[in-house]
Amino acid sequence: MEAFMKNILWGLLVMLITAFFAVSGGAQQKNKAAWNDYHPEVKYQGAYKSSLIFFRYTQKDAWRRKPHMDSLQSVSCQNALDHLNSEGKWQGLLNPDGSCGMSNIESPEWATGNRINYDEVSGQRAN
Repeated sequence: MEAFMKNILWGLLVMLITAFFAVSGGAQQKNKAAWNDYHPEVKYQGAYKSSLIFFRYTQKDAWRRKPHMDSLQSVSCQNALDHLNSEGKWQGLLNPDGSCGMSNIESPEWATGNRINYDEVSGQRAN
């Protein structure tokens, strides 16, 4: 009988520890999601004009505009548009006419001004 009780207690302890880690992991993910909770429909205040798009090659580079292709209306690459509209950022190559580019060169990172403002307000760099 004593061995049976030890097994039950041991099983309860394992279940309790498992439940604790499951709950704490969920809480950490919830906090992380709240920290990265960008909403494209919200206009975030900042130095960058929300409706424009900017590019850079590395995180150390300053965000720059590309003449004749600095708004979402000038982008025809559907993959880029989907990401820019939902996440505010995308990495890839765009041709001068805004279509999807294919090249072996390093692809720049693109972001809307609204996303850059959000990242700066939330204390993050757009990455």
